[in-house]
Amino acid sequence: MSLKGEYHRLKTTEDSEEDEEDSPPTHVQLHTTNFAKGSRWNHVENLDEFFEKVYQYQQNNGLAAIALADIMEILQFVFIVSFTTFIVSCLRFRVLWADKVPIVETNMTRDVLFSDLFDLSQLKMIPDSFTLVFFLMMAVLFGVHRTCRAGWRFYKFWEMRNFYSDALKIAPHQLRDCTWLDVVKRLKEAQQDVMINIRKQDLTELDIYHRILRFRNYMVAFVNKSILPCKISIPFLGNKLFFTRGLLFNYELLLFWGPGAPFKSSYHLDEQYKSAIRKQDLTKKLQFRITLLALVNLLFFPVVLLYQVLYSFFSYAEVVKREPGVFGKRSWSLYGKHFFRNFNELDHELDMRLGFAYKSATRYVDTFTSPLLVILAKNVVFFAGSLLGVLVVMTIIQEDLLTAHNMLVIISLLGLTVTVGVLFIPDENTVRCPAQHMAEVLKHVQCMPDLWKEQPHLVEVYAEFTQMFQFKVVTLLDDLLSPVVTPFMLYFQLRPRAGDIIDFFRNFTIDVSGVGDVCSFAEMNVKKHGHPNWMSGGMTRANQYEQAELGKTEVSLINFASKNPQWKPNEDETVFMSQLKESVEEMESVHTSKQQPVEESLRYISLDHSMMQSQSSVPDSLKWSVWNIRPGQLEGPRGQVTVVTVEQGTAAMDPIHLHQLHDLQKHTAVTQPAAQGSPGSSQRPARTNVASSSPLSELKEPLLVPWVVQGSEQQQPADKTVLDMPPDS
Repeated sequence: MSLKGEYHRLKTTEDSEEDEEDSPPTHVQLHTTNFAKGSRWNHVENLDEFFEKVYQYQQNNGLAAIALADIMEILQFVFIVSFTTFIVSCLRFRVLWADKVPIVETNMTRDVLFSDLFDLSQLKMIPDSFTLVFFLMMAVLFGVHRTCRAGWRFYKFWEMRNFYSDALKIAPHQLRDCTWLDVVKRLKEAQQDVMINIRKQDLTELDIYHRILRFRNYMVAFVNKSILPCKISIPFLGNKLFFTRGLLFNYELLLFWGPGAPFKSSYHLDEQYKSAIRKQDLTKKLQFRITLLALVNLLFFPVVLLYQVLYSFFSYAEVVKREPGVFGKRSWSLYGKHFFRNFNELDHELDMRLGFAYKSATRYVDTFTSPLLVILAKNVVFFAGSLLGVLVVMTIIQEDLLTAHNMLVIISLLGLTVTVGVLFIPDENTVRCPAQHMAEVLKHVQCMPDLWKEQPHLVEVYAEFTQMFQFKVVTLLDDLLSPVVTPFMLYFQLRPRAGDIIDFFRNFTIDVSGVGDVCSFAEMNVKKHGHPNWMSGGMTRANQYEQAELGKTEVSLINFASKNPQWKPNEDETVFMSQLKESVEEMESVHTSKQQPVEESLRYISLDHSMMQSQSSVPDSLKWSVWNIRPGQLEGPRGQVTVVTVEQGTAAMDPIHLHQLHDLQKHTAVTQPAAQGSPGSSQRPARTNVASSSPLSELKEPLLVPWVVQGSEQQQPADKTVLDMPPDS
């Protein structure tokens, strides 16, 4: 689908009407202090790279830590290449698998010694091996490249060290005491004195984030709008998410900084991509570049695959020995990080959110266990553990048994079997409440499909969630298979979407004065990219193609404003956040007025239909909002109603408030027509759309967030948080 809209330039109040270039505003008097004139930081040419280095310097704890990490990375590479070459050339594999070795000039044999395993004379034969020479030449070229890159990084970060000391007044020993917000504040102050960016008088938080995250915001938008292929079809298993670091590298190489990429420089999109007239030609060129890159990946995949295998082996060998269950742990997948990432969100901000969500996500996936697999795992652990225990006791009594044939191998395999089996046995204290755990996850990830919130107990939801929160062994296998799969994904999946990518760059790129070309979604403009189902109704003019999915625009706006309290949004965004705040406060006031009668009537809460608790023990993660409880629902023996409450007081705006109102708005839109058409509906209080100017002004009773409950006609799942009324109520 392609829109007819054209690329356009977004001007600020500092721009004149006829200003078409990124030139300094002529009607603004620039600072001309002596420090600014003589400063080496005045008029930085590549501001994208500059601000990225500012961020990396602060996050990586200064020059010494960065330099040491680069040196160790080079030494690791040299070790992998050298040690692998030595093993392949000198190791005598026949002797390694033999029990005995013959004694020269006799018919007798002896035990294998360590010195028998290696033949150092084979090192002279390396030049005669074409395969080894080829791989060594590739390794040398790659090593030289990494060494030069490390030297260049040292030079750049040495300059950054001076910038922190001279312009930001942050000495190296003070760096660990400074947060990123402190650095941003000092950058804004330095702009007034040094004029880092001569294209704008003032430097805002959004300008800095645009510079650092220019290409990353595009990738978040690509994932949000499902432009880039991220799935593969596996026989008998169906579709699976496949988004690895190697595939991401190829995407960025094609679209941002590689030869022939749409971006002519780090901040300027090629003019050809800004007009629909050249779409057909640009599509063919992009398809050709994709085909060429796929062929290059296919040609070099043996080298990349070998390095991936060796690097993974050397990286995890010691970890597996020390912690055999490491691959049974879970981590956020690369696709999950892009899916949950907000626009204008830095790496440390995303990692913090996902880190807070980790335990809740683990508890959620632990509630889904296969009874057959659990029974099998318990018995495997029993048999393997019994054999392991007997062998350990025998070796303690008789130490010579350790030297018996393959005894250590047997003990190690039995220990590994027990460790792996235990991973499939759930903790007996696990509370099976998927709705609660998913609510806690949402509190931090801030973005997920409605189905996940409404029916978290479904196996379908579990399968989708675990592809974003997957086992580490799955991540490792994906990285190992990436060199093989990437060429085919580029040619067969990305190549047919070349036209959609060209359309995306044209329709969703704007020129921000003093910043350059950025993804329009990164402006977080609710009028252009808001979704009417996410509190933007009446404000947004976006159609389905222009809307960010899952409320990404609105959530990103609130998240950015909360992380940068000094940032001043535009008028539209200010109005949106003001209306959202009023809606939240009004919802809380409705709850406050109705909380006391509800508390007197509702006495018990049942978790999983079996665990009785008082209402005061409802976890904070379930305190969303309250429901419209009609008298009929409180009648009958042991009538069960789901209840969740809102926390008292007016807290700072948080993306979770947006989810509350979104679910409330969705529930209102569904229930209001049904109430109007049912008998006696005229006696019930009318509901008002949450997106209206006074969203809760006419509500006479508390409200329910719909994803916490199912309809009265639907079967209540066993994991619901329900209100269990006593018979006499």
